[in-house]
Amino acid sequence: MKHSFLALWCILAVAAQAGAIDVTSPDRTVRCRISTDPQGHLTYSVAQRGQPRLATARAGVIVDQVDLGANVALGETQTRDLSEVFPWRGNKTLATNLCRAAEIPIRTPGGNAWILEVRVFNDGCGLRYRVPGAGPRRVQGESTQWQLPQDCTVWLQNNTANYEGEYHAEPADRISLEKEVKKKMQPLHVGLPMTAVFQDGTFGLVSEAALRNYSGLTLRPEGGARFQAAFEDDPQGWSLAGPIVSPWRVIVLAKDLQALVNSDVIASLCEPPDPELFPQGLDTPWIRPGKAPCTWMVFGNDGGQWDRQRWFVDVSAATGCEYLLVDGGWQTEKWGWLKDGGDPWKRAAELCQYAAGRGVGILLWHAYPDGREDGPGLTTVEARERLFQNCRKAGVKGVKIDFFDSESHAVLEAYEDIARRAAKYQIMINFHGANKPTGEMRTWPHEMTREGIREQEYLLWGSLPLAHYGALPFTRMAAGHGDFLPGFVRPQYLKNTTSLFQMASVIVFSTPFLCWPDNPEAYLDSPLLQFVRTVPVTWDETRVLPGSVIGDTVIMARRKGAEWYVAALNCRPESRHLSLDLSSLGLASQEMTLYRDGPATPSCQIETGLKPPGDGQLSVALRPGGGFLAHLFPPKKYGGWK
Repeated sequence: MKHSFLALWCILAVAAQAGAIDVTSPDRTVRCRISTDPQGHLTYSVAQRGQPRLATARAGVIVDQVDLGANVALGETQTRDLSEVFPWRGNKTLATNLCRAAEIPIRTPGGNAWILEVRVFNDGCGLRYRVPGAGPRRVQGESTQWQLPQDCTVWLQNNTANYEGEYHAEPADRISLEKEVKKKMQPLHVGLPMTAVFQDGTFGLVSEAALRNYSGLTLRPEGGARFQAAFEDDPQGWSLAGPIVSPWRVIVLAKDLQALVNSDVIASLCEPPDPELFPQGLDTPWIRPGKAPCTWMVFGNDGGQWDRQRWFVDVSAATGCEYLLVDGGWQTEKWGWLKDGGDPWKRAAELCQYAAGRGVGILLWHAYPDGREDGPGLTTVEARERLFQNCRKAGVKGVKIDFFDSESHAVLEAYEDIARRAAKYQIMINFHGANKPTGEMRTWPHEMTREGIREQEYLLWGSLPLAHYGALPFTRMAAGHGDFLPGFVRPQYLKNTTSLFQMASVIVFSTPFLCWPDNPEAYLDSPLLQFVRTVPVTWDETRVLPGSVIGDTVIMARRKGAEWYVAALNCRPESRHLSLDLSSLGLASQEMTLYRDGPATPSCQIETGLKPPGDGQLSVALRPGGGFLAHLFPPKKYGGWK
């Protein structure tokens, strides 16, 4: 894939009003204004087509107890236009970085000179702080604020430990300032990303990008739709040596849900992969997306029993999975090696060899913290080096690393070290108990998925609100891939959903490493087995179709080659009819298979050998919490019309 890249430096020719600097997008529809308030503090605002999206609010980073945003003067600004196309994985195959980038020198009375970087896209804006110098210095947070319009609604979640909260809607100006924790009231924090629905029906997603060598950002509501930067996992700050470079503070601006899901802003703000580690980028041969059974979901740590593993490999192959994820338990006596003084890595090598003969790769689960009953952790570089050396020697293809439960500076350094060492040994990564995605997949393309989402693991103990399903594609999933565990088939796990809701979720919550949550035998016995075997996990194109409403209805079409998959989720507790408009997909010569909910749980109805309607209009009846699937493909691929 050839990259086109244009970087033309020049003195910024921008409108200056009372000392303000305006940086506009290439199409001039988005404007970021940098200025100072009456107290001399650095401020910024963002507007789209003349409409305020982020009103004037303060910006700045606090270093060694000095707010570098206070009492500032703006220097002569330089800008460049960036234009590049780079390979992407997930929603589509190519992403576009098209923006105007400005560097604004900032001067302070204490002689601290630093750079404010601003990048303005046709669909968003990002800014970050670059403070030169040598360390050690202590970052004690930021004075950065976000001022949303008071008449907008925000979709947010409040779990900032492992980002597994339920997304829900609140008026931006009436968000609670506190929450109860262990019978005590504490300041409430919002975990990113957060999606705003503006009064004109457009959307803004607030998050951060390129979170490296820093601490993870959360937002603390202050009332009146204003939010303050907070760093819960480093409340006393963190020490850095050398230059300080913050992550990007980002707002994605979208005219509709289609544009929101397909925005490239967050990925574009991240560094490309290191060519020494990834000589072919996303196409580096040892990085291979695929599907796997998640054995822990229905077997718990008993899924780690040695005598089950060959059966798991066999059933992985039978269900069309490229991998088997061996979850918790393999490092313990469950593999039988402790009693005779054996070596678990010898058994891992034996399993990898057996699985390779059936076209299946092995991934192993591993805890990050020390002191767990299922083996040593990965809190030291020596432990990580041993893990990846052993994985490479045994033939293991990837690791699932769990229980980070923090985005402190120290833990983020561990993420970085794990990613780099895994790449050195050509091992893929699935991060669990993890923080939000901030575009890491561009820099580290062997990160195949991550949790940081309230997913269907929770169906083991209860249910998920239907509105949460309807919000996730346009909140958390719009920021990056998520290990959602879609696709239960047995009645005891359907809860407030149906069989087709679960299978449609496989399309909606697609990820490059897809884990099936149910007992593998249940898929072999299901009428949906053909779908399970053949559904892709990466896509050439994704469209959000008309009728989609955040928190209520998801209608999504994804294309792989000449095939389309169309999925609908009814995120309401009552039956309804939807009219699907497929006319834009170009389906005239396609064959169609339809999957509908049956009259009773967990039944389904499959209609094959159909032609798409000539006008592209398809009427669908949906049960409460119900779903629908359509698979459209060239007739010759599956044997022609029936």
